[in-house]
Amino acid sequence: MTTGQQQQIVLDATSLGKTYRRAGQFGRRTGTPAPALIDASIRLMRGSTLGVIGESGSGKTTLARCLTLLERPDTGTVLLNGTDLTELRGKALRVQRRTIQTVFQDPYSSLNPSQTVGSALDEVLRVHRLTVANRRACRVRELLDLVGLPAAAAQRRPAEFSGGQRQRICIARALAAEPTVLIADEAVSALDVSVQAQILNLLLSLQSELHLSMIFISHDLHVVDYVADSTVVMFAGRIVERRYGRSALSELAHPYSVLLARTSPQLTERPDGAVVRPLPPQRERGEVDGAALLTGCPFRLRCPEAMAICTQEDPQLRPWQPDHDVACHLHGSVAHEGEPA
Repeated sequence: MTTGQQQQIVLDATSLGKTYRRAGQFGRRTGTPAPALIDASIRLMRGSTLGVIGESGSGKTTLARCLTLLERPDTGTVLLNGTDLTELRGKALRVQRRTIQTVFQDPYSSLNPSQTVGSALDEVLRVHRLTVANRRACRVRELLDLVGLPAAAAQRRPAEFSGGQRQRICIARALAAEPTVLIADEAVSALDVSVQAQILNLLLSLQSELHLSMIFISHDLHVVDYVADSTVVMFAGRIVERRYGRSALSELAHPYSVLLARTSPQLTERPDGAVVRPLPPQRERGEVDGAALLTGCPFRLRCPEAMAICTQEDPQLRPWQPDHDVACHLHGSVAHEGEPA
């Protein structure tokens, strides 16, 4: 990697792992270990958007929480602008973590119902000492304007806003910390279809205007394809496919990625520029039998291309084509042949 390329990397996470213990008797976490993240590595380039796609239970949110150190990973490193967050504690961690902010899925539970919008935004400015006291009210109005809300919104409480407006407030609160990286964790999935389009376009506009680097997490492959410059696909806590640079969905290679592409609703664009997508069809969740994680490929139980080797060897993520890595025996550097599993 050249020096120029290294300077363009804003977030570089390597070999992240996180294991929880299932609740045992009386809620004690003494049950069997449950790996939620397995050897996950991602790289975010400055000013770009990395899409993270996968079904429920695939490890997307655990990855996001480990990237922001809301959950400390068991293994691996997280380099933010060259600083390893996993080595920091206390004030040093808080100072660095301010520059990586998350917009969560549910705008209803993300805001304090008893706090006015202006107070919520002012609190961020005050805690991080980003604006002098006599300028904070002006900065609050600027933040509201950035996300398309009137200055009068500062005097109102969350219950007075719609879901889409609340998500705009959550975005404004994240931007108040002046981040260089913004993580949108299922930030549109709880919203109505027409409102989703507005929030997607808002995020893209803010990214361009503020020169943000963004990680966009979703279960909807077509939404990710609309906003992302690069994509990783997750299944059972691991990254099974990784593509750097924009590409057509038809170029995805892992059988799980192909399944997602076939079952995700199509994105269409109206003449006025708004993105509209129909409600997604019902489909299987991402969880797999725990025994499937012990040997072989964890996707083999659902894979239409499964072979005998898939029951014996867990495929590792490795280069398949330029800027395209796949964890699948069908697409390794050496093709495997065998009878169907």
